[in-house]
Amino acid sequence: MRFVGLLLLFVYFQLQLSGQTIVQGTVTEKASGKPIEFASVELVQLPDSTTARVTATDKRGKFSFAGIPASTYFIRSSYIGYDKILSAPFSIQSGSQKYTVESLVLINASKTLTDVTVTARRAQLNASIDRKIYNVEQDIMSRSGSVADILKNIPSVEVDVEGNVSLRGSGDITILINGKPNPLMGRSRAEVLQQLPANSIERIEVITNPSARYRPDGTSGIINIVLKKNVKNGFNGSTTVNAGNRDRYNGNISLNYRPKKLNLFSSYSYRQDNRKRFNTIDRVYLDTTNHTVTSFFNQVTNTAMRPKGHILSGGIDYTIDDKNSIGVSGSYYDRKMQRKDVTNNFSYNNQKSLIQDFDRLRYDPETQTENNATLYYQRDFKKEDHDLRVEFNTSNENEVEDNHYTTNYRLPAPSSFLDNTLIKQIQHENQLTIDYSNPLSEDSKLEAGYDGAYIKQDLNFYGEFFDNNQSRFIKDAEKSNQFVYNENVHALYATYQRAFEKFGYEIGLRGEAVFTKSHLVTLDSTVNNTYYKIYPTVHLSYKLNDVGELQLNYSKRVNRPEGDELNPFPEYQDPRNLRAGNPKLLPEIIHSTEFGFRWQKKRF
Repeated sequence: MRFVGLLLLFVYFQLQLSGQTIVQGTVTEKASGKPIEFASVELVQLPDSTTARVTATDKRGKFSFAGIPASTYFIRSSYIGYDKILSAPFSIQSGSQKYTVESLVLINASKTLTDVTVTARRAQLNASIDRKIYNVEQDIMSRSGSVADILKNIPSVEVDVEGNVSLRGSGDITILINGKPNPLMGRSRAEVLQQLPANSIERIEVITNPSARYRPDGTSGIINIVLKKNVKNGFNGSTTVNAGNRDRYNGNISLNYRPKKLNLFSSYSYRQDNRKRFNTIDRVYLDTTNHTVTSFFNQVTNTAMRPKGHILSGGIDYTIDDKNSIGVSGSYYDRKMQRKDVTNNFSYNNQKSLIQDFDRLRYDPETQTENNATLYYQRDFKKEDHDLRVEFNTSNENEVEDNHYTTNYRLPAPSSFLDNTLIKQIQHENQLTIDYSNPLSEDSKLEAGYDGAYIKQDLNFYGEFFDNNQSRFIKDAEKSNQFVYNENVHALYATYQRAFEKFGYEIGLRGEAVFTKSHLVTLDSTVNNTYYKIYPTVHLSYKLNDVGELQLNYSKRVNRPEGDELNPFPEYQDPRNLRAGNPKLLPEIIHSTEFGFRWQKKRF
């Protein structure tokens, strides 16, 4: 009987709904034919012209009214700077399910508006269940500084003198551009962040415990830099020039042309720096048997560097229709640097008497180039924020260190030695991502997709020394080697987010299959490694009141060894400073749990 009652109740509601209609339509601009977002739309009932419903258009210019009873209506739409427009009257019949209003086209107002000021101010800090969002437009450095300057002002983020970024004291982080890995944020990201203009940033997102949508790399989390999107029609651009002491300069120019459905954009930036560094190393050598001091060593290094960098980027976006868009973009980065080191080395016996004194001079003209290209396709469905995006990125990186060393001894006997080290590091990477997002309701959202990364690194070290007897340089077999590393990562992920009145949660799961191959070319040896991992994530939030919120989250993360850490061949800077990797290193797994309380009022 209870089931029959529920069934009858369901049928009753269906009969009631069957007598109501969904009214929908689109608002566009006459000059460009583009949809208008946030246009006011009123559903007016005849014959007394009373307003039945009011809404606003979404980003595709669409609007809809649900549950409209049978009657006669017309639509009235308006937007600042445009004349109001009225649709033709239409009648809704009982039993009809959907009625589409003929497209409403707004025309620029013929009269000039005077004394009208519209102002808005974004909150500097916004927080969601899995991230903190910093709107940087209010920061004065966003007018003329670099991205690195902006990051210095973000809480929990530090930037050192070299431009290296750390989050909560850890440099093991991932930096994304518009939510995606970018080749410029790889090996050379410190230099790039010091060069990119801050006025190109819309906001910075700090994600200390990322959801399953993002790659689990990076122990301390993710910094996502969201760039501004140029939505102005016609031709526009901006330029910034900076000058500093010690012969330092930085400048950039960006141009944008948007004729109707096509959007063309390009930018160029240049940075010239002057770096002087000083560091010292003191060592005490002990006898391992009785732990007594056997000798002392002191090393003092003075370094002068003169890097010059260029970044050129551009692309095309094309809106096929209100549901489909495609685009292609690319960038080129070039950096050249002259580096000169003078290292003084002093060795002492246990009585602190000088027993060895020599200088090691280094001249290193470095070059680094990166280029990448991105192709994307996006499909927007009827529902707002319901979309599918497919993106492919390919990139190449080439770095060369041409080190020329001269060692001059004063003690124990005057002598001089020459040696060179040529280091070539090449990396090629392809990325394919398929992201699907569906807001199931006003308070729930589903995200799923595929994330693939295909990386190849070629590390080639060539060492040589000058043979006085033969009066020429000879290859140093101990310092010459080649190491090739391949890594393919295939990942599937899904997240579900839901919010109630005070409680919200987001759960996610990411599965990865990783295939790696280390080829020690010099030894003709290969090391393979394959592993499968599951990375769950959980985010919980509970609002205590209007100003206080509790958050608890968990994520499983990974720290994968890079090519330098897997290369077993030692890299020599001098006899006392060398490093080598281990090709059998396995990834480090991290379980990250975070609990916090957020309190926020108007001024605090």
